[in-house]
Amino acid sequence: MKSLKAKYFPMPDYDFGTYNQVGVKIYGKTLDDKYTFILYDNPDLDLETIYLLDQVQKGQGSRLSNEAVSHLRKYKLVEGRKNQLFLSAEVAQTMGEEAKYIKNRAFDDQYYRDLIVEYLKQYGKAQKKDIRDLLWDKLPAALSDKQKENKIHNLLAALRKQGTIAKDSKNQQHSRWMLK
Repeated sequence: MKSLKAKYFPMPDYDFGTYNQVGVKIYGKTLDDKYTFILYDNPDLDLETIYLLDQVQKGQGSRLSNEAVSHLRKYKLVEGRKNQLFLSAEVAQTMGEEAKYIKNRAFDDQYYRDLIVEYLKQYGKAQKKDIRDLLWDKLPAALSDKQKENKIHNLLAALRKQGTIAKDSKNQQHSRWMLK
């Protein structure tokens, strides 16, 4: 393990699936330069933290426990939702990946609500697909399509509950949003 850490290689994967046998997969190269950079830049990281980062680099961050994710967040190594972890701003900045970080980070909900209101001021009415087109590329890249749909739904619902917008019809297929 120590020699792998010194070379900044990924940790081995163990397969206990076969009775009385253990399969070991050892990587002879780096998988993700970001992981390598974190190890290089933080030589005092303990083995537990290195293991957790290794899981994130292998795309298995969603399998980590809440405590493990909290542990990585404590050191400000990862951000994002548990199922879509990514490097934090500090690490991203030192690696020249600021643009990727911004794409993964969410803006404040008020920013999105302001965009919707401005759109409705400009054009009067909008179908949900128009709002989707307006916001889709501005939502964090870390969100899945379903999560983006839910986010848009929740933003519209919040504006409706505030009394800022309303629908012009009860028919979901043909209704449009407008300012009150």
